[in-house]
Amino acid sequence: MLLRVLFPLACVAEIATSVALFVPLLGLGSAVRRLPARPDHPAVRRTARAGVRFAWAAATLLAVKLLAAGGMLLAGPSFAQRPLVDLLVLAVPVTLTALRTLPTLRRLAGRNEPVPAWSALARTRFALPARLLAVAGGATAVLGLAVPNRGVFAGTLTVFAAVAAIVAIDTEQRDRRMSGRPAGMRWPRAAGRLAAPVLLLVTAAGCGVTGVIGSRIPVAMNMGMHEPHGHAATASAAPPRSVTTLTGGPLDGPVHHVDLTAEEHPARLTGGATVDAWTFGGGLPGDPIRVRQGDVVEVTMANHLPATSTTIHWHGIDVPNAEDGVAGVTQDAVRPGGSFTYRFRAHQAGTFWYHSHEISHEQVSRGLFGLLVVDPAGGATADMDDAVLVHRWHTDRGEKLAFGADDGVRLRQVRPGNRVRLRVVNADNDTHQVEVTGATWRLAALDGQDLNAPGPLGDEVVPLGGGGRADVELTMPDRPVRLSLAGESGPAYVLSPDGRSTVDAAAPGPELDLMTYGRPAPTPFGLGGRFDRDETVDLDQGWWFHGGSFGFVWTMNGQVFPDVPMLTAREGDLVRVTFRHHGRFDHPMHLHGHRVLLLARDGEPARGSPLWLDTVLVRSGETVTVGFRADNPGIWMDHCHDLTHSAAGMTMHLAYEGVSTPFSVGTASGNLPE
Repeated sequence: MLLRVLFPLACVAEIATSVALFVPLLGLGSAVRRLPARPDHPAVRRTARAGVRFAWAAATLLAVKLLAAGGMLLAGPSFAQRPLVDLLVLAVPVTLTALRTLPTLRRLAGRNEPVPAWSALARTRFALPARLLAVAGGATAVLGLAVPNRGVFAGTLTVFAAVAAIVAIDTEQRDRRMSGRPAGMRWPRAAGRLAAPVLLLVTAAGCGVTGVIGSRIPVAMNMGMHEPHGHAATASAAPPRSVTTLTGGPLDGPVHHVDLTAEEHPARLTGGATVDAWTFGGGLPGDPIRVRQGDVVEVTMANHLPATSTTIHWHGIDVPNAEDGVAGVTQDAVRPGGSFTYRFRAHQAGTFWYHSHEISHEQVSRGLFGLLVVDPAGGATADMDDAVLVHRWHTDRGEKLAFGADDGVRLRQVRPGNRVRLRVVNADNDTHQVEVTGATWRLAALDGQDLNAPGPLGDEVVPLGGGGRADVELTMPDRPVRLSLAGESGPAYVLSPDGRSTVDAAAPGPELDLMTYGRPAPTPFGLGGRFDRDETVDLDQGWWFHGGSFGFVWTMNGQVFPDVPMLTAREGDLVRVTFRHHGRFDHPMHLHGHRVLLLARDGEPARGSPLWLDTVLVRSGETVTVGFRADNPGIWMDHCHDLTHSAAGMTMHLAYEGVSTPFSVGTASGNLPE
């Protein structure tokens, strides 16, 4: 828990000091360079005193950076890569400045100290360390802001090494001029002032042009031919299979048919705010779908949006790959006026949801999502079974957090003694904390999977990342019960014996430790078992080029989509994936088409009920290890379900060997899944 609080603070401190440190270091280097040009001794002392003040400011920021590095090291050496690289870059010039420049600078700043000859103030031994330290400060500022990958590190250090060489030449030539020694080379005075800035400007302009052009979304890119992650792809002996053939075979038995219409439909929240919404069926959220386990689900989606293509992805349902609904990977996006029919068998009982996977960060935000519940084959077991979909709407009155369209308190009468099941779907990007006030309750399921022997809970809160689901079960008491989100003034769902009385939310208690909740049960594999594939995915952030522009991006192994190498697997492989979160903000990682078993968090194995998830919350500074059986062939997205993060680069794919796709992502096809 301490690390969860400390690591994000250390990240902020590390980035802030990387940028802020450049200012006093530049001031110190500039003061040292200007000393020989001061007109008189008082001016020399004033400049020296300014340099000393800059040095003290830099020392303070360096101390903060060291503390930040220590805090990040608590999560592991790889988590402190940025500050450790910065400190290595700064180490030599800091040491030389402390030994050669600062003692003289402090003497010059003294009131009664004699001022040496002007030529002594230009000596290379005195001036060069501080000027090189300013160059190193510029390098660490860039490294602190840019995405952390080897290419960026190498390019940045190469450019600033060239700047350091220019500064060294300029310092030596000034020393020679002022001491009367031969110049040794032709070096105009203007070169000392202009060479380094011109080099940096030309480099920045070149990087900008190549970055903007090179990062544009391709006209067409086939995800079945993308570069694999970590190792070369192994050719499959079997003939290639198209994703269009991966339909799950014949689908016999009862068919539950649903028609959904995607349309633009201004809608109103219960509090009166208006949403310029896109909906599946005209409501907020879209039409709910409720089927029974084993049913064949057939959904025909007609796109009546005026100028926007769309799809439907079945979040958490392990559908055959052809039915996954990802534009450019498993189908072409459905254009305005078109339609598409999805067919799959609902093998899994539980709480799920559906949403668009074409420009999903925008379309889901505007309302293209809905509830999907699969009841057990024997029927629902609760007397009262309802669901709330958490979502933050952009309205004419600003942002409004709501349960569906309810941004206030929803009341429902429930008879005391009734068994209640409340299904919470986080259709928002942010992580929310689910809390229950007024009754003892149990966390019955996560991500549609029932937990084994869940124990009674009181004031505990349950963290739920974007895309995740939590099922709450309780027996209705003779007093009101409130389901709400910790730390939020609204919305709330109140169950009341008389349908009128309510209850305020209690102060939130501790966060439920999901790693120890419930009772252990046998699983087909464990943390220490043998895996056919073992992958590590580093999650981070920074400023870089993406989608033809420069901005803040979210990275996987130092890259952004579409340049993130994909994971590969053979059908039947047992795969272990370790996520390491080096940055800030939560990342709910969602692998399509599979359930993963949460094996360990920060090296500690799971000790409670097995946690079979489709959306795994990875928090700042955490290392989370999951495993899954590659038993659903296809090409599957694996991305952060904070869809703003996914749209800004945090997307990769899992590709089965021998599977191809006829579809392409890009501007030509109009298939833009994120």
